[in-house]
Amino acid sequence: MTAENGNGELKQLLEIKRSYRKGLTSFEEELKAKFERDLADGKKRLKEQYLEGVVDVVFAEPAASQAMEPALTVTPQVEVKTEVTSKPESSLPVIDCPGCGTRVDANANFCSRCAYPLKEGERSVAPASRKLGTRVRR
Repeated sequence: MTAENGNGELKQLLEIKRSYRKGLTSFEEELKAKFERDLADGKKRLKEQYLEGVVDVVFAEPAASQAMEPALTVTPQVEVKTEVTSKPESSLPVIDCPGCGTRVDANANFCSRCAYPLKEGERSVAPASRKLGTRVRR
C-alpha cells in the first residue's frame, strides 16, 4: 500500500462522513418542518372546535323553563338536610336553647350551636356565639 492510496481512502471516508452529516441535517430539518406544520394544523383544528363550542353555547336557544331565568344563573342541585336523627322525633325529648333558639336534645349539657350551658352548674369555657371582651391592664 502506498501513501497515495492511504490518503485517497481517507479522503473518501471523510467525504462519506460529510455526506452522511449533510443528509442527516437535511432529514432533521425536513422532520422539524413537518412537525411544525402538523403542530400548527392541530392547534388550528382545536381552536376551531373550541370556537364552535363557544358559538353553540352563546347562540343556543334557551329551554322553555330557562327563558325566564338569567343566562348565567347557576341553581344548586344539592338538597340540604337540616336535622338528622336515628330515632323518630317523638321519642327524643327536645328543648329550645335559651341562647340561640336552636332545637337541642334535652339531655345535652351544652347547645351544639352556641355552647350555651343547658343544665344548672355547667359552665361553658367560651361559647361560640358570645364575643369575649378585652382585658384592660391597670
